[in-house]
Amino acid sequence: MNNVIVGPRRWILLTIGATVAAFYLFPVYWMYVSSFKASSELNASPPTLLPEAPTLVAYTWIFTRENIARYLSNSLFQSASVTLLTLLLATGAAYALSRVRSLWMDAVLVGIMLSQVLPPALLATPMFVIFRQIDLINTQTAVILATTTKTLPFAVIMLRTTFAQIPIELEEAARVDGCSRLRAFFSVTLPLARIGYIVVGTLVFLLAYGEFVYPVSLVNKNELQPATVGLYGFVGADYSDWSNAMAFASIFVTPVIVIFMLLQRRIVSGLTAGALK
Repeated sequence: MNNVIVGPRRWILLTIGATVAAFYLFPVYWMYVSSFKASSELNASPPTLLPEAPTLVAYTWIFTRENIARYLSNSLFQSASVTLLTLLLATGAAYALSRVRSLWMDAVLVGIMLSQVLPPALLATPMFVIFRQIDLINTQTAVILATTTKTLPFAVIMLRTTFAQIPIELEEAARVDGCSRLRAFFSVTLPLARIGYIVVGTLVFLLAYGEFVYPVSLVNKNELQPATVGLYGFVGADYSDWSNAMAFASIFVTPVIVIFMLLQRRIVSGLTAGALK
């Protein structure tokens, strides 16, 4: 009897899930399909779900005329630098917040959480003034440092949860065996937190990869701008090159999709680990 009840319920849930996923993924599908359409077909009414005459003209254009390889290399370099810097800075703060319990530490944690409320658009102007005074405008260093201020609070909160799940008794046992606190951290705690680092590093990388406000505010040299700013150039008040924009966006989004597909299980398990504890 239970199997009879569970069977239909399972298929209903699968149908609902598939429907929601289809609605969510349709814009991605439309982006890829549109990148293979000619401009005349892209603006046709009614629109076609599949390209009638697939073409690579848009891809040829963005590789030969728009230099998308340079934009992607800038995005990857800036995102990787932000990820490494964020994890390095967040490790000490997250570990301290997970091991030291006091009113002051609670206040620091609340402050870190509140810092995530401030949007980048609000902070872009004061950061521009600061970086101009120290001669960092129009450098990738300015973008990396500015983006790190956005990703660092998130990484601290996530890594704090990871460290809190590791029993402190393991570190104490290592210290009894002769390890210093620093060696116990690197030999015991850090290896056990590797899943958390994979999850946080991946999410931080994706956040930095999609950052737009800081690059467009702090850098005006085309050779230093990431792909998010390059994509913005296809759309204007009086002109929109949707065919080339879709091809540009398809190449820009593909690394994100690949990374998520490869690490989706680890990301989901890491995000739900705190809830299952």
